[in-house]
Amino acid sequence: MGLDGVELIMAVEEEFFSGEEIPESVGEKLFTVGDLYDYVVSRLESQGELEALGEEQVWERLVELIVCQLSVKKEQVTREARFVEDLNVG
Repeated sequence: MGLDGVELIMAVEEEFFSGEEIPESVGEKLFTVGDLYDYVVSRLESQGELEALGEEQVWERLVELIVCQLSVKKEQVTREARFVEDLNVG
């Protein structure tokens, strides 16, 4: 994953996990926005923090991060969007 991808992962870590790292072995398997969303929701749920945020707010915040970090249009950020092929993460 290129610099854009690393910066996105770091932004997600800061936004949702108080800076705690996403393991590299997990990051390598996040091919789509949906993969990343599912991971964030699952991890927040396992930490007992999902209920406070709600899945819809997690989605909205994740979309905002992706738009900001990758300089893409909001319409491009769908669950099926692939980071490399669709969002041009190098």
